Parts: sequence; structure tokens; C-alpha cells
Amino acid sequence: MESLVAPGIWQIDTQLGGWQELNAVFLVEGDMPCLVETGPQRDSDRVLEALGRLGVGPSDLAYVVLTHIHLDHGGAVGDLAAQFPQARIIAHPKGLRHLADPTRLVAAARQVYGPRMDSLYGGMTAVDPSRLQAAEDMGHIELGGGRRVTLVDSPGHAKHHVGVFDESTGVLMVGDAVGVKVPGGGPLRPAMPPDDFDRDLAIASLHKFAALGPDQVVLTHFGPAGPPQEVLAEAEAAMRHWCEVAEAAYSEEATVDHIERALLSRVFEPASDPGRQPVVDTLNGFASNAAGMHGWLRRRASTASEQGR
Repeated sequence: MESLVAPGIWQIDTQLGGWQELNAVFLVEGDMPCLVETGPQRDSDRVLEALGRLGVGPSDLAYVVLTHIHLDHGGAVGDLAAQFPQARIIAHPKGLRHLADPTRLVAAARQVYGPRMDSLYGGMTAVDPSRLQAAEDMGHIELGGGRRVTLVDSPGHAKHHVGVFDESTGVLMVGDAVGVKVPGGGPLRPAMPPDDFDRDLAIASLHKFAALGPDQVVLTHFGPAGPPQEVLAEAEAAMRHWCEVAEAAYSEEATVDHIERALLSRVFEPASDPGRQPVVDTLNGFASNAAGMHGWLRRRASTASEQGR
């Protein structure tokens, strides 16, 4: 399930949960090829098979870059690192310790997903710390032949989030920083999970992306999103609206459940294909977004209280 996004950039559908067009990883070709995202551990065999079809053998892959360490994006990192022993594993510096020892990360994910976690994601195998490399904001990875990608620190969805900008094609791979929009799944939906969602940081990251002037914005969930500046503006507007709804609900009753009910009544738009509704809701449901915004609002209130003392 590979498709060409732009010259030298392949999108690989990991078929997360058995669903098509939901979760992707990206191969950026070059003398030293780079894989952006790994997908979840459960889908590692599909990714390996696709890379083989694209001619990437065990000694070929030079880099693996994670936009962030959530399991749908980086869960297979340890498995793929074992298959590609020459590859450097690059992630945000705040995420590296969890790749070396994913115990806490996996435990936290299990609390969120419960019994669904094993069927959707699996776990994560640790990566040898000697193979880990910290992403530098606006730092470059040289892929050879004049091709390079730029790493863009982009917190908000998570504090350990980076975008990946391929300079030769103008393709910007944005992980979850712009949101989720899957075919048949309805409009662009913000992705604001617990525990470290921050609205102001997330919006600043969208502005940073816009300043790069990308020719394409490509979502991990799922694929090219449309005219870049329009998509980034849409993402900001949706995020601001959802957060306004959450703020009003929080002022009435400061619970996750109340925020979720407010979101469902004021911002929910059904999938254009009803069969895709469970797909979107499983990956990026209102309960998760409500919990993320509840945490943001709680932290903001605590900071305001401390400053007022």
C-alpha cells in the first residue's frame, strides 16, 4: 500500500487496526534514505514489506525520524531499528529517554486505551541509546545528492513534536500538529490529547509551519491535506473554536465528561461516510480531546492562581 506523494517521497499505509487510509509512514529517498514515522508495533511487518518493495534493504536505511513518540507514530521504532542496524533514530530531545526505556510510555498508553491497546498498537521495544539522536530545531539531515530535510520543533499536540520539511519538494510532514483528516471521515479534526496539550504552543507551531511556505502539508492521519495555507488556517480556526467550547464548559463544570458533552453538542460533524465514523473516533475521539483540553485548562488555572498570590 505505497503511493507517491511527491518526487522521492513515498507514503506507506500501515493499515492501523485493519483500516486503510488512517495511518501512514513516509520514505524520503536519497543516497541515505530517511523513514519518517514507524507506525505502531503491530504494523511493523507491513512497513518492512513495503520498504522491501521500494528497494530499501537492511543496510540501506540511514535515518528514522519520529514526529513524536506516541505509539501510532513511533511504536515500531525498536523493531525497525533491529532490522536496519545502520539507521540513526532521531526524535525530539524530550522524547529520547522514553525510546531508550519505553516502560512509562507504554504504561501511560495502556491507561488511555485499555484492552484496545494490544489490538491497535502493541507496545514498544527499547532502542539502544547509542543509536539515538536529538532533533535540533531547524536542524538539517543530509540525505545526499543535494537532498536534505529540516526538522521543525512544533510543540502543542505534544511537547516532543517535530515537523519534517523536505526542501527539494516543499513537502511538510506534520505528524499530528495540524490535526486528523482521513478520507470519508469528515472535516479536519484537531488532535489535542492528554497529557501535555497546549493551545498557545500549538497555534504558534501552525504559524511556524506557515512561515516555511510549504507546497504540501501531509498528515500522518492521512496524507496530503489540501492547499497548505488554507489547511493551516483551517486547523487554527478549528483549534480555537474547540478550545473556546472547552473553556466555557470548564467554567460551568470542570470535568472531562462535561467538556466532552459540550464538544459533542457544539462541534461534532459526522463522517461523510458513516462507515468511517468508528475509525476517526477510535483514533482521535472526543473523550481524548476533552481530556487533553481539561489538562490544559487545569494547568492554566493553577498558573493563574499561583501568579495571583
